[in-house]
Amino acid sequence: MRGSPPVNKQNTAQSEGPSAFPQAATLEFRDVVKRYAGQERPAVDHLSFEVPAGDICVLVGPSGCGKTTAMRMVNRMIEITEGDILLDGSSVRERQPADLRREIGYVIQQVGLFPHQTIGQNVATVPRLLGWDKHRVRARVDELLDLVALEPDDYRDRYPSQLSGGQRQRVGVARALAVDPPLMLMDEPFGAIDPINRGRLQNQFLRLQEQIRKTVVFVTHDIDEALKMGDRIAIMKQGGVLAQYATPRELLESPADDFVESFVGADRGLKALALHSIRELQLGPVREGSPVEIEMEDTLRDALSAMLVKDADYARVRDGGAEVVGTITLDQIREVAK
Repeated sequence: MRGSPPVNKQNTAQSEGPSAFPQAATLEFRDVVKRYAGQERPAVDHLSFEVPAGDICVLVGPSGCGKTTAMRMVNRMIEITEGDILLDGSSVRERQPADLRREIGYVIQQVGLFPHQTIGQNVATVPRLLGWDKHRVRARVDELLDLVALEPDDYRDRYPSQLSGGQRQRVGVARALAVDPPLMLMDEPFGAIDPINRGRLQNQFLRLQEQIRKTVVFVTHDIDEALKMGDRIAIMKQGGVLAQYATPRELLESPADDFVESFVGADRGLKALALHSIRELQLGPVREGSPVEIEMEDTLRDALSAMLVKDADYARVRDGGAEVVGTITLDQIREVAK
């Protein structure tokens, strides 16, 4: 997605009526509880934390810990039993669920594109529901396809079956952004993608986030993905209890208890390299010889892994294209690790 133009906020991004929320909303879980009938223990138990506007908050934890339930209470796909969730200080419980959902982007693992509609029609789903005229819808669809690096003239009239899994996932992101929501909910969005393309999609989304600066709640079971994607991470444990809410660096340096320490893993020093990108290093001159080529947006952990596998002491670096722009060395990574 690098090189894609930023969304023109004065163009087609705004919905017909005034939104209840600004471009990116603060999100607050305030003592939130979810109990299901017939269950002895709550699925989510007095969950409290705040996400600043424009941050990515990752909910992570073992299966059955309540992370998806917590996320789905934000747009009232699951109703809150006790407590409240606030968007910029306004309770979601005071909004009509249908209206609330139109103002919150939602991306799921299975993407959920309508198979008999074109890519353009899929992206236009919510604008059409809001009554946008066809010229405005077309402009917004093309704007968003361009934003997620899918050439509108090439992809607008294709069907989901004609796209790869990664391309369909990008269409899902475009559809979630259609009416410029202040908040996006992403439920294991890259979980069904193979590891190589998953890493690429993660990098593409992080580059996109630099442009759009949405507030994002991102659910995953993968601590490595959480550390890479999150500005803040909520680690949950069984019973829907919050174990720790912190930045990735704080989690790695100061786990709150034995559960968090175990969940983060014994290789915390290695994981810390995932918090640094190649772009942070001073590149050396271009040279031949190394079998390792990496991207500027890759992490130092990615680079270290590739160099160890290939028994190389330096890697050639590309910046989104085929041309190599410089090199980094194992010694540079060691210095960061110290």
